Amino acid sequence: DSDFLRTVLSYKRSPTISSRKMDLIDENDNSLEDMDLNDDLNDNDQEDANDDEMLPLKTASSETAARKEGTNSRLRSKCWKHFDIGKKHSDGRTDVTCKYCVKSYCLHLRQNGTNTMIRHSRTCSKTPGGGNTPRSSSRKLDQMVFREMIAVALIQHNLPYSFVEYEKIRDAFTYANPEIEFWSRNTAAADVFKIYEKEKRKLKESLIRIPGRICFTTDLWRALTIEGYLCLTAHYVDIDGILKKKIISFCAFPPPHTAIAIAMKLVELLKEWGLEKNVFSLTVDNASANDSMQGILKRKL
Repeated sequence: DSDFLRTVLSYKRSPTISSRKMDLIDENDNSLEDMDLNDDLNDNDQEDANDDEMLPLKTASSETAARKEGTNSRLRSKCWKHFDIGKKHSDGRTDVTCKYCVKSYCLHLRQNGTNTMIRHSRTCSKTPGGGNTPRSSSRKLDQMVFREMIAVALIQHNLPYSFVEYEKIRDAFTYANPEIEFWSRNTAAADVFKIYEKEKRKLKESLIRIPGRICFTTDLWRALTIEGYLCLTAHYVDIDGILKKKIISFCAFPPPHTAIAIAMKLVELLKEWGLEKNVFSLTVDNASANDSMQGILKRKL
């Protein structure tokens, strides 16, 4: 019991934590002044903490608004499609570079806007639609190139040859360039055939360069009009190791579809492409004529 009383008395006599702190500041201050000063410090700390909590919220909201404003202005301005955004400096300026002539500017966009970039887009000779003179005036129409482009469009979009004779199509071409000379559907068909011959030569050269052999599939049928057709497809791995297949022939093949007729037609097509020595296999359907055709084809090749 005596030890417990000593502990309680020593605890009451010991200075508080706050008074210990204040004793480090000034040993001559009494405990009451220490408590008042400590309370003042706590009040000031609380006010500073409140100020610190409010400032980031205001700053964040203002920065968000600024970013929104900058983003919206960039999206609204048409000149941004001609410029790349570079480094952003601490003073608010931003580096921008023309995509075509690589001329750079360091602009304060929030203060001055995009007028400088708009003026550059109008005067830059390399910008599409820019420069002091129209770009189309400096380019002369090449009639043959234009005809070839139309022929490619006929093939790719499965358009009729008479497309080049459509009245409104010709009106649109004349509006785009009055120097265009129009041609007939027969000329359009001849242009398409020229493209076919050019692509055939390119494919033939690529097939000859293949180091391995080629697998072929063939099929033939008759239409309702008793007209026969034969299709020959090549399956191969090109020089880049990519598996490909190409229809190398789709031709008329009138009856009778006998074994000797089929074999001779296939030999003719393979020799036309220079592939008679590169045959690895030939896949056919279960028609009875194909049973005899296989032996004839082996002897011919």
